[in-house]
Amino acid sequence: MTDNVDYALWYPDVPPILDTKQLAELLNTNEQIVRAYARDGTVPAHRKPGGRKFTFLRHEIFQWLLENRYEPGTEALDEV
Repeated sequence: MTDNVDYALWYPDVPPILDTKQLAELLNTNEQIVRAYARDGTVPAHRKPGGRKFTFLRHEIFQWLLENRYEPGTEALDEV
């Protein structure tokens, strides 16, 4: 489905490789949350062997967002 998406065309302001700060801005959250998500494996992240900094690939982030988007009526909160 998303294999045919030209991210450079549709999302020119989002670089193909993001750092923690850029992803935090994209997700409208702070860097500590992004780092915690990366450490927990919640968000797809990469780190060089022995490295401390995370990097994030644009296509993986958009795919993750699509797979984990909120759809009203499917959450337990709607049953309360």
